[in-house]
Amino acid sequence: MRMTDFVAIVLAGGENLRLPHLKSELLVGGEILIRRITLSLLSLFKDILIVVDEDKLDYLEKLMYSFGRSVKLVSDVVGPKCPLRGLYSGLLYSPAKFNFLVGCDMPFLQRELISYMARRISRTDILIPRTGKFLEPLHAFYSSRCLHSIEKVLGKGEKKMVSFFPYVEVEYLEREEIAIFDSQGISFFNINTIDDWKKAIEIEKKRGKQQYGREYSQVANITELQR
Repeated sequence: MRMTDFVAIVLAGGENLRLPHLKSELLVGGEILIRRITLSLLSLFKDILIVVDEDKLDYLEKLMYSFGRSVKLVSDVVGPKCPLRGLYSGLLYSPAKFNFLVGCDMPFLQRELISYMARRISRTDILIPRTGKFLEPLHAFYSSRCLHSIEKVLGKGEKKMVSFFPYVEVEYLEREEIAIFDSQGISFFNINTIDDWKKAIEIEKKRGKQQYGREYSQVANITELQR
């Protein structure tokens, strides 16, 4: 199923505070991370918006040029760097009523889970996975109706993704439902540190038979920069 009534929003901004390198440029499975995620999403969505800081816009446009008009890069609105601002920027530019938000550092998206979520969101403003006490706001569907509430909390200086939830209708996808489509629980795995990245490479090795010389070389080079 390719979902023509939805848009995928990829957040590629952020400050990379725990990695001395752009997360979107890391290699996983022989592919640059942001291209890997885009390829995965293009099997589901006709249109993808990548939200990026203005100073990285030209570079990423060149990197994503081969995807053509299906992938559009948009610059983050002015304000404090945070995923909430990125979501607001994406919703501002999106022509769709419902939008799937994901981070640029999540290499193991499961299309069956995303498709199931899309079928569930028709009557609510947000559909978000919940595993125990933890929410996954960077793997969730958001309605365009959220824009006003996000603008309100951003105006108050709020940065937390959940800060606008009290003003909209939220539905939760529970652990048992998630496990039907992702029994390993890897959909929400994200890369924030060198150790996370190494773990992602090991997960990918167990899932396929690719060679990982380029990945290990990149890990070694970036680890050296941290010393």
